[in-house]
Amino acid sequence: MEPLSWLSIDTWIIATIVFGYLSILFLLAYWAQHTRFQRWVSNPWVYSLSLGVSCTSWAFYGVIGQAATTGYWLSPIYVGTVAIMVVFGPVLMKLLQVSKRLNLSSLADFLATRYESRPQIAGIVTLITLLGMIPYIALQLRAVSQSFDLVTGTLRTGFRTTAIVTLLMIVFSILFGARQENVHRHNSGLVFAIAFNSVLKLMALTALGVYVTFFLFDGFGDLIGRNVVPASTAQTSLYFSAAQALLGALTVITLPALFHMLVVENHQKQALRTARWLYPLYLIAINVFVLPIAIAGQVTFPGESINADTFALTLPLFHHQAGISIAVFIGGIAAALSMVIVAAIVLGKMVVTDLLTPLAVRARISTSETRGNFAGWLLLQRRFTIVIVLGLALLFEQFVTQEEHLANIGLLAFVLLSQTAPAVIAGLYWRRANATGAVWGLLAGSILWIYCLLLPVLLPHSAFVASGPFGIDWLKPGGLIPFFDHDIITHGIVVSLLSNTALLILFSLRSSQTRAELSQADLFVNETSTSYDYQLSYEDLHSLLLRFTDDVTARRYQDAIPGDINPKQYATEKWLNRVEQTLAGVLGSATTRLLMSASSRGRRDKIALDQVEEFVNEASQLLEFNRELLNAAVENIEQGISVVDSDMRLVAWNRRYQTLLDYPEDFLRAGMPIEQLLRYNAERNLISGEDTQQQIAKRLEHMRQGRDHHFRRTLPSGQVIEIRGQVMPGGGFVSTFTDITSHVRAEQALKQANESLEQRVAERTEDLFKAKQLAEAASSSKSRFLAAASHDLMQPFNALSLFTDMLHQQLEGSEQAKLTTQIRTSLEYVESLLSDLLEISRLEGQSTSAQLEDFALSEVLTPLAEEFNLIALQKQVQFKYVPTSVWVRSDRKLLRRIIQNFLSNAIQYASSQGEPRVLLGVRYRGEGLEIQVVDNGPGIPPDKQELIFDEFERLADDAEHAGLGLGLAICERMATVLRTRICLDSQLGKGSCFSLPLQRIPKSVDTSAANRALDRQPKGDLVNLPVLVIEDNLLNLEALSSQLRDWGCEVESWRSSADRPENFLFAPRVIIVDYHLDQGETGVSVAAELAAGMRQPPAVIVCSADSSEEIRQDCIDHGFAFIRKPVKSLTLKRMIKSLLV
Repeated sequence: MEPLSWLSIDTWIIATIVFGYLSILFLLAYWAQHTRFQRWVSNPWVYSLSLGVSCTSWAFYGVIGQAATTGYWLSPIYVGTVAIMVVFGPVLMKLLQVSKRLNLSSLADFLATRYESRPQIAGIVTLITLLGMIPYIALQLRAVSQSFDLVTGTLRTGFRTTAIVTLLMIVFSILFGARQENVHRHNSGLVFAIAFNSVLKLMALTALGVYVTFFLFDGFGDLIGRNVVPASTAQTSLYFSAAQALLGALTVITLPALFHMLVVENHQKQALRTARWLYPLYLIAINVFVLPIAIAGQVTFPGESINADTFALTLPLFHHQAGISIAVFIGGIAAALSMVIVAAIVLGKMVVTDLLTPLAVRARISTSETRGNFAGWLLLQRRFTIVIVLGLALLFEQFVTQEEHLANIGLLAFVLLSQTAPAVIAGLYWRRANATGAVWGLLAGSILWIYCLLLPVLLPHSAFVASGPFGIDWLKPGGLIPFFDHDIITHGIVVSLLSNTALLILFSLRSSQTRAELSQADLFVNETSTSYDYQLSYEDLHSLLLRFTDDVTARRYQDAIPGDINPKQYATEKWLNRVEQTLAGVLGSATTRLLMSASSRGRRDKIALDQVEEFVNEASQLLEFNRELLNAAVENIEQGISVVDSDMRLVAWNRRYQTLLDYPEDFLRAGMPIEQLLRYNAERNLISGEDTQQQIAKRLEHMRQGRDHHFRRTLPSGQVIEIRGQVMPGGGFVSTFTDITSHVRAEQALKQANESLEQRVAERTEDLFKAKQLAEAASSSKSRFLAAASHDLMQPFNALSLFTDMLHQQLEGSEQAKLTTQIRTSLEYVESLLSDLLEISRLEGQSTSAQLEDFALSEVLTPLAEEFNLIALQKQVQFKYVPTSVWVRSDRKLLRRIIQNFLSNAIQYASSQGEPRVLLGVRYRGEGLEIQVVDNGPGIPPDKQELIFDEFERLADDAEHAGLGLGLAICERMATVLRTRICLDSQLGKGSCFSLPLQRIPKSVDTSAANRALDRQPKGDLVNLPVLVIEDNLLNLEALSSQLRDWGCEVESWRSSADRPENFLFAPRVIIVDYHLDQGETGVSVAAELAAGMRQPPAVIVCSADSSEEIRQDCIDHGFAFIRKPVKSLTLKRMIKSLLV
């Protein structure tokens, strides 16, 4: 064909398209790494498609070239891959479970840990991987360079094009995989980008196949009938097919990039189950049009005039199909880029972790260096390694002849990488396999690969290859086994793998196993679990972090250690495992375990840490990966405990946690993503809500933002579990799980018992304190208990308060009136104590919000001054108030409560001094002000000034200063709601000053006059006022009805809407209704229904002991007034009058 008849696309156009594709790819990866919609990123379909990283440029171009010479529709390589995914799925599942349980991050890490944690095995595997991947990366570079030159019309690949491609690959490999120091962190952005590339490759080949099959030719039948693919006995033999199928099966577990995506980036077992059927379907789909394209290429370019590896591009270019040509070109880049990025990441990690890090660690120990960013240095080495690896691949690509087929280069790399397969499979299923056999097998297989395959490729025309060394024909690289000498690839596969397996078995049987080797084998074969005890002090751990991480990490560790711990005492398992995990993210798991084990031995033998180097060189003992952060004491407590690290992975738990939530015995494992646990719980209906995905995302977002959480969960068994999660100083969460089933039953029993008036208030209070003590013993939540029981606890107080007010009015002026006054005083005191408890629980539950309004500060301070002036006179305290005319924007009620508590404390404690004095006033601070309450009391010791703001903390325990010690704790939480703080300035023997900062605002219209006018309205305004009372508690109903009738009202009383007469003719102007009624009704809904059927809508007052924001907002939404129980007679009367104005 004449080259001039082909389509060629301008170089700048192609460069712009490539730049746009790379930019989109990077933005997608960045979005996936940081998006809140993790369900779109971390799901089995994305994981399964990311396994398409194995479909490299060989799958895109080379398989078509292979089909052109063999006639295979589906390459034997893919037949083997599909077989191991579908038939041998349990092997992959066991490989995944062992790797996740032991936190293994690479194939070298896997084999080094299985075979007695010997670092030399990790080094050998790393070198094998490096040698195998360099030709494979060279294959990607050649494919991209050739495709670029074809599309732009150059037709011959030059060094300049390949060098530019290599440079781009280096940049993107570093951007995608060498930007963070921790090598164990899940890279969701990388997984999503690889999955996107897999879809892109499939679409490109499908578009080309449809065009070739149905537009250039008349379908599959037409192409197959051409019969242009020549038969080749060497290439199509049974031995060749079987050898390649075996190679395809083994590369699933030995190809570094595929191992990384299959194991390291896996976050749930379900994803692998999906991949077992979705990934084979993907492989079949991407090969549907391989043979038709190959036949079309043979027909269009007869006589091998065009390299069959380029048919995917030459066909659309020859027929001037620019769109398809660009699509195929981008698909080829996606195929090559995916493999190069992941391979570079894995090689950079393995080379640095398994070759450079052990040497650097020994050098750092021997030089006693304790400063410097070691983690940053390792990150730099990983980037440098990526540069070196891609540079070597560039040299290899230039050295190998340009005529070498892409498929052959790919097979060459596959054979070397498969040399680790015997050691992997034996490590999983054969307990007798040991380090000696593994080393000899790896060495034999690798040496024979070099001799039988690499030398013929590098020196194809040498006499050594053609005739053998010294002219001995049976020693030539392709003739060691005459039966397979017709095909060099098949011969190399058989010779190397047979020798590898034979030496592994032979040396494993001949050499004895140590106790440590047997124990280590059980971790893989029998999947047992062990623990390892390091004996290191907190000081030793800090020294290790200083040497091998950076100052920030070491300082964060030191700050997190409690101050009362002696740095020289042995560290707990929690801190040992935390430091081990930190070091493993920098040094790798194997090196970290060797380092900490040797350091522990050095400490036991009283050898300085600087002398540990010799132990690092000699260490070959059993080390344990399962990190248990909780000691024996934690295992035996009543609560379940789980710990989640900053990467949202489960790192520790106790037995109680597993039994409470009924997890299967082998379900939990260290390093499990917490998202997987949440999804498992959702499948068991343990997460309520219509949209479980939204609930899971919400909880993950709370944890990522470091928010404490507290909620209850009812299990299908009927158990009620209280869950509290608290942020840890170093990141992550520690959560406690408490069985409060007996608590909930106690609450229900208490609610039923409270319906009887015969129970005395003292008994109720005693029950409350008993419930509180029980809650503290079980570490449950007093706050939620008190908030849930508030409605019923206030019911008897409401009735008793109303009855007492009525009795006082009837006995006013008699001797018995003093008794009613004393009863009212006692009720007010008990109510005050209970209100404090309810207030603190409400504030802790974050159910309070400030009702901000503009008002003159004197409207709050002046009434308080008048009230406390009388109290001060009774206690012989000199009280002074400095009036103010300033205006503020705040919540009247909360502000009054805070200042009222300040004044009460000041007068109470100042009364014991010689000349007690208390001052209330305002001090201006720039644009703001401070409300100050100053006393000359005994003062507060410095060590108590923070303690007094805690619940139940009091400076004095004598009867003179009675109370629960909740006042300042409530004030502090109210100040938080008002978005301000409480300031304290106190000196012993001189007194204290409590201040509350506020912002000043311009003066507004005075509304206090209207309020005062309302107070002066006649008392007889309520005569003949029709009022409907709805209250499910009979005592409250009678008390409230009696009070209203005393005021002259016409009263109709119901216990629920069921008491409504059929012909309801009563037309109330006011409806007073309890919020919580029987049968699940709410007062708001009942009142709204009644009001809707009346000609003149009545005023509605809702009563409840529960003053949560939800109830208040419900009342506001319906335009109803709200009054909190226990209801005060004067307060109720004033509210009724205000509503009738």
